[in-house]
Formats: sequence, C-alpha cells, structure tokens
Amino acid sequence: MSDTYCARKAEIDLLMSMFTVGNELIFDEQEIFNKNVKLVDRMCEDDQYSISFRIKLQNQAELAVQLPPGYPSGDPNKPISPVITIRLLPSVSATGHNSRELSTRFSEWLKEAVSSGDPVVCSAIDWLQQELSVDPQTPTTSVDSASYPVEPEQENKTVCLWILSHHIRSPVKRRLIQEWANELQLTGCSMPGKPGLVVVEGLTRNADEYWRRIRGLQWKAIQLRDREVLGTEPYVTRRFKDGFDELLMSNSDRISWLRDHGIPEEQFRFVFGIASKSSIRSSLLPTTS
Repeated sequence: MSDTYCARKAEIDLLMSMFTVGNELIFDEQEIFNKNVKLVDRMCEDDQYSISFRIKLQNQAELAVQLPPGYPSGDPNKPISPVITIRLLPSVSATGHNSRELSTRFSEWLKEAVSSGDPVVCSAIDWLQQELSVDPQTPTTSVDSASYPVEPEQENKTVCLWILSHHIRSPVKRRLIQEWANELQLTGCSMPGKPGLVVVEGLTRNADEYWRRIRGLQWKAIQLRDREVLGTEPYVTRRFKDGFDELLMSNSDRISWLRDHGIPEEQFRFVFGIASKSSIRSSLLPTTS
C-alpha cells in the first residue's frame, strides 16, 4: 500500500467526518458513491485516479477540489498540488469580501502550502474560514499605516520576539523569513531545522506585523514563545545589531551562539521548552505542512 494512498485516504476520511456526504461534501461520482461506499477506497488506492468533489461551507463559500494523480506526493522535491477553486456565496460577497483578491491570496498561500508534499485540503478550508472571519472593512496592517492598532506609548518601544516552529525546512518559508525581516527593519536570526527558531528584534509595530505574516503561513505547529520588551530585566540592551541572518547550526551550537549574544540561559532553556516561564504569551497554532 503506497504512502500516497494512505495520505489521500486519510484526508478523504477526515473530510467525510467533517462534512455531510451528499450535502456539504459532494463527489462528482456521488450517485455511484451512494450505492457503494467503498468507491472512495478504490479511488484512493489507484494513485493514477483523479478525485473531484465540492465542499460547501455553510453561508460562506463553495470549494471545487480536484485531487490529481499522485497527490499528495509526500516529496517536497516533487510536490503535486490539488486544483482548488473558491466561489464566494452572495451573502459573503455582500459584506465586502472581494472574490478576485481572495483568490489571488489563496493561490499564493496554496503555492507555499503544497511545497511540503503533504495533504493540504483541510488546511485550505481552515485558511479560507479564517480569511472570511475577518471584517474586510477593517484596514489591513502595514508598516506605513498610521492606523496600526498599537498603543501610542508602546509604538516606539523595542521588542524581541521568540518564535518556535516544529520545523523550518521549506526554501520558500526560509526566503520569506529573511525578506520580511529586512523589509520591516528587524534584526535577529533564523535557525532552520527541527525545531526551527526565529528571533527578531525591532520596533513593536514592525515585530507584531512580522509575527502576523509568519503565523499566516502553513505550519505543522508554530508558537510565539516569548515577547520581551527592551528595558525589562534581563532584556536591558539590544542583542542583535548586525542585521538578520540565517544560521545552520546544531542545537548545541545554537545555544552557544545565543549565549555569545547575551541571551541568559534561563531564556533559551524556556524557549526550547527545557524549563517553564510564567510570561509565556501565546498558544500553539496547529497546522499541517
């Protein structure tokens, strides 16, 4: 039994547990499926079989999905993308959501999401529901926006964010991690591997915008482990003054490098989950990648 079959079957089974088959989850072969519930098993078992279906998100949107032969590949070097088309329902379009803009953002997200070679349909549903939950009339955050929702007294403070991911391997993610840090004038480092660590230092509004972008990518698990404010013990001086770098190191070398940059042992022990700290500021965001 191939890995592709197992992964495809698991994803279909999950969708069938999430949505009512024939009402919310409609296969192109629905009439045959109604007579033989083992049809999906046969479709999944044949790696060269294309599976097509629609998913209706109540009062929101409809997704037309095609799983091409070989999906999911399970190989980040040869990813195979599903074909997913989004159609917003009139009730959602009436609230101000722009179908074309949403589809463009979704295409960008999907291109990144499939780079791991893993199944992405359930994550695509999560992404869409999250996007539709945001009021389109609310201004989006940007570095140059005067309406960025930060308290005036906090806006010019320097913070240091510690972001821990289950892993960082994707070339696309690694490129965005660096590009966004440079764009937002943040210093620090990215340490790819398992686990993956990103540390950024800079103005509050820029750092918070960076975290918003990073957590919006497709991750297996990612967490903002800590958010230090400059001037609060033990964070009394800036630690990263030489730009933003990607560092390929073993875990022991990581700790040595952080120690050389003035990071107390208590901090990196906490960040890597070796010790607890009462100031943890966010919760784990589970995804698939």
